[in-house]
Amino acid sequence: MENNLKNLEEDSLDKELDKIRKRRLNADKTFLVNTIIPRKSDDYTLIFGVVCGAIFFGGIFITSSGLITPDSIMVDNRISGTFLDSEDCTDRRYEVYFDIFAIDENIRIKSHHVNEELTSIMIVNFSSKDDINNTLQYVFGGIGDLENTFDSEDINDGHYEIIVNIYIYDEEVNLSHLSKDILLKYIENGTYIDNISKDVELHMESRVTNEIPILKIISFGNWGNSELQKIPEISDEEPRACMSIQELGIWGWALMGLEWAGGRETAMLTGGSAGVPPWWLASVSLGMSIFFLCVQYPLMHRLYHREVDDLLSTKQMKRMLQKVLQKSSNELRIDFDLNNFKIQDRSLSVDALVHYKTTSMTIASPMEVKTRMITDILEEFAIFGEMRPIQLKSLCTDTKDSKVSNIIINSQLIYDDFGQIPLSEDYSEFFGSISKFGKLEEEFRGVMKKWFRQNHLVDYGSAIMSDEDSVFVRVIYQPAQRFAYFSFKSNYNELQNNLESNLKNKLKDHMGNRTLIVSARNEKSTLADYANPGRVEQGTDELTGEAMVAKRGGIPGALLQNPFMGDILSSVEYVALKNRKRIDKYGFWGLIVFVWIPFMASGVLVGAMLGLVARMRFERVLAACLLGGSAASITWAYSAKGIIEFMEKYHAEAFIPFLIFLVFAFTIIHLRNNKRRRREELFRDSMAFFSGSYSTIGKQ
Repeated sequence: MENNLKNLEEDSLDKELDKIRKRRLNADKTFLVNTIIPRKSDDYTLIFGVVCGAIFFGGIFITSSGLITPDSIMVDNRISGTFLDSEDCTDRRYEVYFDIFAIDENIRIKSHHVNEELTSIMIVNFSSKDDINNTLQYVFGGIGDLENTFDSEDINDGHYEIIVNIYIYDEEVNLSHLSKDILLKYIENGTYIDNISKDVELHMESRVTNEIPILKIISFGNWGNSELQKIPEISDEEPRACMSIQELGIWGWALMGLEWAGGRETAMLTGGSAGVPPWWLASVSLGMSIFFLCVQYPLMHRLYHREVDDLLSTKQMKRMLQKVLQKSSNELRIDFDLNNFKIQDRSLSVDALVHYKTTSMTIASPMEVKTRMITDILEEFAIFGEMRPIQLKSLCTDTKDSKVSNIIINSQLIYDDFGQIPLSEDYSEFFGSISKFGKLEEEFRGVMKKWFRQNHLVDYGSAIMSDEDSVFVRVIYQPAQRFAYFSFKSNYNELQNNLESNLKNKLKDHMGNRTLIVSARNEKSTLADYANPGRVEQGTDELTGEAMVAKRGGIPGALLQNPFMGDILSSVEYVALKNRKRIDKYGFWGLIVFVWIPFMASGVLVGAMLGLVARMRFERVLAACLLGGSAASITWAYSAKGIIEFMEKYHAEAFIPFLIFLVFAFTIIHLRNNKRRRREELFRDSMAFFSGSYSTIGKQ
């Protein structure tokens, strides 16, 4: 009764699996695989992403290369002063101007665009508004642009007006070694060709470090030493210099590199501190988000998405693996132990424990048995669209008493232990069998020599053994040509089938009715031998294991299953799985917020993967990620300058590089931690499953 119920359940599962299999094998034509005509939303999204990428990257390349009006400031000049950039900029490409700013608690003054071949003298006056008689004057000279830093300790607290003048002379005389008095006389007696001036407001105040908000945060409240510091605050009403088209293009590449390496936050803070206009910060970030989302998300969708009816339950997964392993066992001529077969079906991987026994016709090694099983499972996974890695442990349970042939391999011959030969007065049949086997071996050597030469192989151990029922052939080969790792395309399965067909044709008169069993192995694995899995993940010394993902064809497989992208996608998938409960709870709006919030690894790609894991509709995921990514880019672009100004207000601009480095470092650490945690979880839970299963089997 129990067996009948079990058979009925298996029959039901087989029918369900056959339906899914037929649906998957007879799916509609796929864009850029079986047809060049877009058919679905993801097809049109992919085309849109490619077009946007061509326009975006092409535009950045053209502007940065200086092919079109490199010195033009028309774009920045037109946008500045609008709602996209409230701060006006001015054209200073052909005029001498000054930068006056605070840095490292001091004041720096720098001139721009002075001819490098002309003599120049700069006069800087700090005129106190509180005491008209309190004025500090600095005079220094040189050639071309001049720059000097003034120590805040030399300036008393109070309000000042900084007045800067630069005198330019039509000569090339370096006056940097002259004293202040001599330089002033040089100005009085000489004839300068140009005089440019500028004035700004300065507020100098002495403060205790723990009273400065930004320093208080960094020093963890009131802990640490309190020091009296001079804090200069400069008020400059003069608009910034407009950036040329080429400067914007160069900054475009820099911002893309910073965002790719350290995240959106790193790019925005760096660009904001360098005076890049916020509309350009937002444009570059948006361009990257749209391109990567609209190209990678459709590819990810094709690789990972399955209809609800195509998802395998744990029972269906176990039954599918049973059928595949039974087929593999028949081809390997081993006995698959169905009763002790166990699986662990989890979000990160599928783990399978297989027990088997060898038979008198088994010539495959344990490693070849495992390889064949995994290869067949991955082929089935590819059909069913299963993208989780498979981890398989195969255990040969032969005992000393089992009646299994002990096959001994050397470079010449495989011998079989046939047991004790009975005594007989007539030895003609015995010696006749030896003679027949000798002829078979001799013919085999001739055929194999020619086969190795035709296939450009080197013989690393070919052997033959025969009994009354079977002829066993074992071949170990290695490619003969140079650079075989890249150029040798035949895998062991193709060569094994070719050899079997060749031997059947050439040795059929010598084999008679005996069964031919052929095994071929590559001594030096080639690229083709590793081509079966789409991706392989290796464990470590502490967390041993080997997880393999099914190989998928077409453009998605080629682009997303290479080692670099596969590593990124596996980490993205892990983060998405960890955050799935939030999206299941809050849905579309929760996904927008997840992509928007400035947390590490919460960008558009992670959001897209999260939508896939949560099984949201393609269009809803695309819309949520576009809205969230756009909001994040705009928010950071227009808040970065505010962050910089806040830090400058409290004279913490020296910490801006430190803050940028901190964001970058945290991003890298976060990504590495995600990768490490995923790997630990992937292999640790599998090891626990295999260990527990072994213990259970041992007690039975």
